[in-house]
Amino acid sequence: MNEHVDTADKGPNKQMVELLQGAWRARAIHVATELGLPDLLERGERTVAELAELTGTHARTLGRLLRALSTFGVFQRHADGHTYSQSPLSAVLVSEPGNAESTDARFMAANWHWAAWGDLLHSVRTGDSSFEVANHGVSFWELTKSDPEAKERFNEAMNAVSREESTGVARTYDFSGVRTVVDVAGGLGSLLAAILTEHPEVFGTIFERPEIVPLAQARLEAADVAGRYEIVAGDFFEQVPAGADLYTIKRALHDWDDDTIVRILEQIKEAMRPDSVLLIIEGVVDEESDQEALFRGLLLTVLVGGQDRPESDYRALAERAGLRVVRTVPVSDDLRIVETRRD
Repeated sequence: MNEHVDTADKGPNKQMVELLQGAWRARAIHVATELGLPDLLERGERTVAELAELTGTHARTLGRLLRALSTFGVFQRHADGHTYSQSPLSAVLVSEPGNAESTDARFMAANWHWAAWGDLLHSVRTGDSSFEVANHGVSFWELTKSDPEAKERFNEAMNAVSREESTGVARTYDFSGVRTVVDVAGGLGSLLAAILTEHPEVFGTIFERPEIVPLAQARLEAADVAGRYEIVAGDFFEQVPAGADLYTIKRALHDWDDDTIVRILEQIKEAMRPDSVLLIIEGVVDEESDQEALFRGLLLTVLVGGQDRPESDYRALAERAGLRVVRTVPVSDDLRIVETRRD
């Protein structure tokens, strides 16, 4: 029984009501994902009573949640009104390793994430992150450092999104002649793993915060790159491993304001040899940016006070740090490699 209704021909009032209820729809999806409903229905259809028993929830309320979700295509409601099965949309949320949509849903489902969006007005009024205001004085970076669950949700979400685009970077950029790479703020190692996989002659280093090192180690051990990497703990505000042929920093600068970005780039420049190359890999926004890219930029502001920028801004910031922009290499619709050298 498909209760989904096409809203394309509805008037502006009805369309606006549906937009205003968008937050409710998102929250319902978050809760369904938290309860593991997509995973449970992956094994076949189940009744509401069965799902309630398996998830430890109130059956009547769970039934109302499932019925509401089915009206816009998340789960399929059967004719008896009490049985549900997977739909194409809910199947996207199955918690398979590397599933970007599932890990993203879990990241968004966290109360601290939801609370930060609830204080979006603070960000719009001040230009600052609303996260700390919404979470009783705790910053996003403090939480994802000290809280194991928050750290896991954040890094899993970032890693899942990063895998596909990292392969794009590794295949798009010409690594000819490169023997050593340092990936600054390399996260769980998606980019370095992709580079090492595509280019067997390269030896790589991940430079990350100490609390991320064990997570990166586990991920790289699972890749077929044994003996060709090291992981160094540190702080890119203080010092970066020196002397590599190539440095990369991917989707990290957008977390910071302009002056802080210049400081980070200056630290990397200090570590570079005269002939080293630095690749600034970032999502860019311009007049052609789509809805997803624009809301992702708002997310940066809400969580950490950051923002996505036009390509011209990254060029200007690199030049402020004493780096010369050689060229720009497009990877996808919004992802760009800005290739720089020491001035």
